Amino acid sequence: MDKETKKKNNYNAEILNRIKEKYGLSKRFITMSLSGDRTSEMTDTVKADYKKMELAVKALLKTL
Repeated sequence: MDKETKKKNNYNAEILNRIKEKYGLSKRFITMSLSGDRTSEMTDTVKADYKKMELAVKALLKTL
């Protein structure tokens, strides 16, 4: 009868800060959006921007 626990996701802090500045949202809302706890149009936008920024960071790190 153990309660299931959610896996803690690790998000790139710099990307979270950029999204926070861009849209004026709280980090809590952004992380909840990324984990699927929130559903709205803004959530879809945040997810898309995070993926786009994450791919750009990975591509940049490969070039170094």
